[in-house]
Amino acid sequence: MQPLANYLINYTPWQAEMAVVASLLQLGLLSDKQIFDYTHYLLDNEHYDDEMLAIIDDDPIYSQDKKDLFQKTVINLGFPRITTEQAKWIYTCSIIYKHTVQPENYSILENGQAGLHYIFEEFFEYDDNLEDVKSFANVLYCIDEAAGDVHMGYVQTGYNDAKTLLALKSQFFEICQRWIDRNHKKIASIFANLYA
Repeated sequence: MQPLANYLINYTPWQAEMAVVASLLQLGLLSDKQIFDYTHYLLDNEHYDDEMLAIIDDDPIYSQDKKDLFQKTVINLGFPRITTEQAKWIYTCSIIYKHTVQPENYSILENGQAGLHYIFEEFFEYDDNLEDVKSFANVLYCIDEAAGDVHMGYVQTGYNDAKTLLALKSQFFEICQRWIDRNHKKIASIFANLYA
């Protein structure tokens, strides 16, 4: 969560993290395992709520809905109450921002990560606020296909040679940066409302 906190300089890393977690929960994007793991993370970092005990108790006979319990937990711990619209903006921002810091993030798109388009597929379902989504999806798909073929040993000049892959990656990062620049005021406004 640290990179998003760097983008939102008026907020602490913890505030950025709480907003992203609340967004994922609001959009229904947290699995029971992620809720279980994050609850342990909270406990390890000295955050406690009584509902957390029911989350980490994996008794199959008396199982409870972890999402409902986690919703109560985050409210009791002071996480911001977030609307679906705010959650979509924060979720979009949290994914896009990871891909704007260059050149350190070029490793994010290395060929060892097969299925990049698939990894982002869930994101595309919540992209109402991403004006460049066609460019974003198409460039990511091209990178994924080209890098996958390199990984399989097939290299063709102008398709997936090192120079072409670097140009595709640069185009992808530029699309992300344009979105971040264009929507900075909107994201800052959402955070100002969450933490007023």
